[in-house]
Amino acid sequence: MAAGSVWAVLLAAALVLPGAVRGGQGRPRLLGAPVEIENAGNDEGLQRALHFAMAEYNKASNDMYSSRVVRVVSAQRQIVSGIKYIMEVEIGRTTCAKPAADLQSCAFHDTPQLAKHTICNFVVYVVPWLNQIKLLDSSCQ
Repeated sequence: MAAGSVWAVLLAAALVLPGAVRGGQGRPRLLGAPVEIENAGNDEGLQRALHFAMAEYNKASNDMYSSRVVRVVSAQRQIVSGIKYIMEVEIGRTTCAKPAADLQSCAFHDTPQLAKHTICNFVVYVVPWLNQIKLLDSSCQ
């Protein structure tokens, strides 16, 4: 009977462990693995990271107009020695010439020759307790 209960415990562990590693619905996730941010508009940390990424993008861009986010396609948060935000966003050219003080009040160009929408991937590393923020990666298509 003792051998039977050992097998039952091993069987139960074999069924539970793969779910813990994959991190399914209601199951634990691996520590340090990226996690989807479901409501990007209400995530304060993500919004700060996105604002920083767009400021850096606009500084580096040779365009005479500022760009801003049209929509967040996807966003993830990864806890490392700080917080890494991994974002895919659609950005659009605004009617505001650089440098624009308040991008949110800038309208997007609607004429076809000036309207420009691009998909960009940003990785921003934040260490809130040290007040540090850094753009690790920026690529647009």
